[in-house]
Amino acid sequence: MFLPEIHNHPQWLRGGKSITLCSLILWLTVGCQRQNQSSHLIITEKELPQASHYEQCQPFNLDYITHKGRATKPWHLAYLFKTNSDPFWQEMTKGVEKISEELGIKPTVKFTEKQPNTLGDVKKQITLILEVVENNNIDGLIIAPEDSIQLVPIIEKVREQGIPVIVIDTPIDTEQILTFVTFDNFAGGKILGEWVINKITTSSQKNKNINVLILEGSLHEENTIERRQGFLEGLTIANQNYSLDILDMKTANWNAENAKVITQDWLETFSDIDVIMAADDQMAMGASEAVREFNRKGIIITGFDGTPYGLNGIKEGKIDATIKQFPEKQITLVTQLMISRLEEKIQTMSLCQLIGQKQVDSSLLITKDNIDEALNP
Repeated sequence: MFLPEIHNHPQWLRGGKSITLCSLILWLTVGCQRQNQSSHLIITEKELPQASHYEQCQPFNLDYITHKGRATKPWHLAYLFKTNSDPFWQEMTKGVEKISEELGIKPTVKFTEKQPNTLGDVKKQITLILEVVENNNIDGLIIAPEDSIQLVPIIEKVREQGIPVIVIDTPIDTEQILTFVTFDNFAGGKILGEWVINKITTSSQKNKNINVLILEGSLHEENTIERRQGFLEGLTIANQNYSLDILDMKTANWNAENAKVITQDWLETFSDIDVIMAADDQMAMGASEAVREFNRKGIIITGFDGTPYGLNGIKEGKIDATIKQFPEKQITLVTQLMISRLEEKIQTMSLCQLIGQKQVDSSLLITKDNIDEALNP
């Protein structure tokens, strides 16, 4: 019997309703049906209870950005990102350069890895934190943690020195930060799930089963779990006419080649596949390559992130949809938030904030219908 892995997450983030195996079974009915000797999940509920995602989070409050225009002094901000080879962090870096020039501040950007990393080099990130704090005389730290637990002591030491810290992308298990800001991954996944159902409903598909495969990212990262949960909820809430079969879920660790290999195995195992949902664009493109090589038609492939890699994939007809996270807009808002804290001395704000469609003021869902606009904003 296949079940998705369940992970513990910081209680301040998920509140008192962390997902457990028991609560998962309440909204997923586990079937032991077999297709080519491979067991799979069957979603039978018409409506899911509200998932326990980011329960203490609030939508990103634009009112917190109290300082407009150039800063009164060249504040020095350190940005610690994860990997310099990933398109998402490359877009973040472009955003840092742009907003720093607009505000007249000094940025220092460092990466934990120059190449993609699966588990994250926590020790190296700790070293980088010490380096920027001791040698760079920074006024504020914006960090995407490699680990939610191990970085707590060093982050709390930074705060003891009076340096405000904003955490992005991945949560950290301490309240000694200014705020945690991340994209609303659950909402993005839900939009994708609803879109998939609508696309199939308006197609000529007569089969009453929708067979779904899910390629996940690193399972120790919160955004992986949120994207999957949102996608499943979107599928189920939008569905009225079909039986939804989750054939399998496997982690490809954000890697296109891993995704291709996993998809090749799925294509050999399952004779009927309708949807492959990938937790990012690179894995979606890896899956697409495998599908093309097997000459399998009619499989809907979705990505996530809205990177140039994924957008071009939609333009070329290799994948069908993605969720654009607007990383430049995200880091712009976070930087403006930090400057507002430094300029106006804002002391308190929501401990967890989600950036979604309201904050970016643009459609998150990218398909062939709006791909030209997405590529040429």
